[in-house]
Amino acid sequence: MSTLVRVFYVSAIVKPLSDVDVQAILGAAQMKNRRVDVTGMLAQSDSHFAQVLEGRHDAVKETLARVARDVRHSRVRVLLEEGITRRQFEKWAMAWAYQEEIAHEMRHLHECDLPDAARARALLAKLVPSDV
Repeated sequence: MSTLVRVFYVSAIVKPLSDVDVQAILGAAQMKNRRVDVTGMLAQSDSHFAQVLEGRHDAVKETLARVARDVRHSRVRVLLEEGITRRQFEKWAMAWAYQEEIAHEMRHLHECDLPDAARARALLAKLVPSDV
């Protein structure tokens, strides 16, 4: 059995995205993620993305590399990378939520000099739906 990993990152949004842009991102992500068995969630504020990716190590790394090359993101910053035994987002190829109420936290974690694992875990906990 392959080792499962979870990666949690934040990135800056390069330019404002329309609802159509976001739907296109989600549709492409869901299709690609299903093919490689990656699950997760994308949260968006007006200025940042926060995303959780879960799956086999090689598939998650490849997905993260694709995200880092995406011109809609800037300065992808990995906050957590850990081995897991169980997925938190196993039902979703890619869930999405507009989360302006956590925008300050996304911005802080993206811009702080030193990664703050406790703060990153607290933000991650806010993204996990209550039914998982």
